[in-house]
Amino acid sequence: MSSATVPLAIAFLGIVGTLASGLMTQRLAEKAKAKELAHSDRQHAEERQYETERATTEAVRSCYVMLNTASLDYHSELNNFWHGLRFGRVTDDLRSRLDDARREHRARYSEAQMRVPDDVLATADDVHRKLNRMYGVLKRLDGKIPPHREDESLEQTRPQIEGIWEQLGDMRCTMRRSIGIPADGPIGT
Repeated sequence: MSSATVPLAIAFLGIVGTLASGLMTQRLAEKAKAKELAHSDRQHAEERQYETERATTEAVRSCYVMLNTASLDYHSELNNFWHGLRFGRVTDDLRSRLDDARREHRARYSEAQMRVPDDVLATADDVHRKLNRMYGVLKRLDGKIPPHREDESLEQTRPQIEGIWEQLGDMRCTMRRSIGIPADGPIGT
């Protein structure tokens, strides 16, 4: 190589090196930015998933509260109606309150059918069927319609109404377990 070519080659390599380092720096910055965007997207997706799960859990919890309350109210009104029948003091107001409690329970149960897991729905269905059976029996007794089965006298329905308390407790425990509340946590009715 001649003495004029060496500086020219060095200058050429310097220019190429400078341009290459700029491109390399830009490429590395693009990769870092892409990695940062991917991390941000993952983080946003995780946050959205967490919020969706939290909203779903809250909707299920709210459904449980409303179903439990409606079931307890329905049971209380059945109990009140039974006492009204026993003492011959069934009034239109008592009938109306029982019918309202039944409608409210049916609405909450219908909502639960669309929201709650199968194990909870199975216990809620058991409560629902027993409450409605007692409703039918008490309404027939109120209307002086003969019983359909042997265990449908006023005296025989009392232990059945009281027995629904156990199913209400089972339903409540199943609901609590499904949303992560331990069995030994606060209960209350």
